[in-house]
Amino acid sequence: MKYRIVNSCSVAAILLLLLWLSACSRPQKVVQPQARVSADATLRLAQNLETRHRWTDSIQSYESTVMQYQRIGEIRGQIYAYAGLARIAFINDDLALFADYRDKLQYLIKNADPSGKYIGDLLDIYVLESRRQYQEALNLAQDSYEYPIQIRIQMLSHRLQAESYLNPGYPSPTYDDLKRLASRYRGILKKDLSADPSVLASAEYAMSYHTFLAKNYPAAMTHVDQAIDLDYRYENFGALGASYWLRGSIHNAMGEAQSAIANYVKAKDILLHFPNPLILDQLNTALEKLQEIEP
Repeated sequence: MKYRIVNSCSVAAILLLLLWLSACSRPQKVVQPQARVSADATLRLAQNLETRHRWTDSIQSYESTVMQYQRIGEIRGQIYAYAGLARIAFINDDLALFADYRDKLQYLIKNADPSGKYIGDLLDIYVLESRRQYQEALNLAQDSYEYPIQIRIQMLSHRLQAESYLNPGYPSPTYDDLKRLASRYRGILKKDLSADPSVLASAEYAMSYHTFLAKNYPAAMTHVDQAIDLDYRYENFGALGASYWLRGSIHNAMGEAQSAIANYVKAKDILLHFPNPLILDQLNTALEKLQEIEP
C-alpha cells in the first residue's frame, strides 16, 4: 500500500508538471495590436528627436505617427503628435502651420477625446510662456487629481515658473505640491521605462528657480543638480544649457565667482547649439561682469 501511495503521488506530480509546461508554452494573451505598439514607439521617437532639436527628423516621425494612429482609430496618440508638430512650427515661426496643427488637435479633442484637453492646454501654456504672458499661463496651468501624474507635474511646473516670474521670492504652495509629486515620479522613473525623465528634470528646474529667487540657495542647488543629472544622462541638452545657466546664477549669488564662470561657460557652449535668446542675453551680461572682476 505504501508503494501505491508513493507511486500515485509521483504520477500526480508528473501531471502537474505537464500542466505547468503546457501553460508556459501557450502564447501570451494579446493586450493590444502590434500596430499600436509600433505607433507608440514612433511617437516616443518623435518626442525624443524634438527634445534634441532635430526638427526635420522629428517632423517626419510625428507625421508617420499620425498616419499609424489613424489606421487603428487611436485618437489620443494623434493629439500628442499634432501638439508636437505645432510646437515645432511655432519654434520655427511658421504661425500659419502652427494654427493648422492646433486646429486639428482641438478638433479631435472636441469631437472625439474631451478628456485629452490637457494636451491642448499644455501646448497653449508653452506658447504663452514663450511670449512671456505669465499671468495667462498661470491661469491655464491648473492641476487636477484626474490627470496622470506626469501631466500633473507638468502643470505644476509651469504654474510654479509663472508664479516665480510674477511674484519672485514669495512662498508658494505649488512648490510643496510639485516637490511631493516629483519625489513619487522619481520612483516611477526607476521602474517604468516609458516614464519621461524630462518631466522630472523640468520640475527640478522649476523648483530650483523658485528657491533661488527666494534666496534659499542650498535647496536651489540641490534641485538644479538633479535637473542637470537628468538632462545630461538622457541627452536633453537644450534644457541642460538652461540648467547650467541657473547653477551659475546660484553660484554667482553666493559669491562664488569662479564656479559661476565655469557653469556660465558650459551653458554658453550648449546654448550656441540649442538657442535660448532670453537666457543667453542674461548669461552674457553676467559673464562679462564676472570676467571684469576676476583676474
